[in-house]
Amino acid sequence: MNIAIRTLCLSAALALLPATVMAQTNDRAAVDQVMQTMMRGFEAGDPTIILQVLRKDGVVVGYSPVTKGMMQVSAEEWAKGFPGAPAADEDKRHRKYEILDVTPHGALVKVSLDYPRWDGVDYLGLAKIDGKWMIISKSWTGTSKPAAP
Repeated sequence: MNIAIRTLCLSAALALLPATVMAQTNDRAAVDQVMQTMMRGFEAGDPTIILQVLRKDGVVVGYSPVTKGMMQVSAEEWAKGFPGAPAADEDKRHRKYEILDVTPHGALVKVSLDYPRWDGVDYLGLAKIDGKWMIISKSWTGTSKPAAP
């Protein structure tokens, strides 16, 4: 009897495994799509693109070496800082992201920013809300680079 129960449990677990793997794969792909949109927003300098994937009521936090203090703004306020056009030095800005973790309801992404005057890292927290992945938090850190001669 024990063997029959174990076999049944193992069979059920194996039957559910592909569904679990498929859900994780779909969530990872959805998070990747969010990040591609975010990168397009960065490149275009367009807050409307960014706000497609960034919750307005989200939070942006970081430590400013210039003011030597913590900064915290709403995601909507942060997005308003984009001019609506690419930066003059956009061709010299390099960005890449790495999806660090995806769970059924949350994800964490590391974004590396290598700009002519800034070297930074953002950690983006995402949540699956009503079936849609959105960036709910951005934590940043970085250092200024000296102006090129």
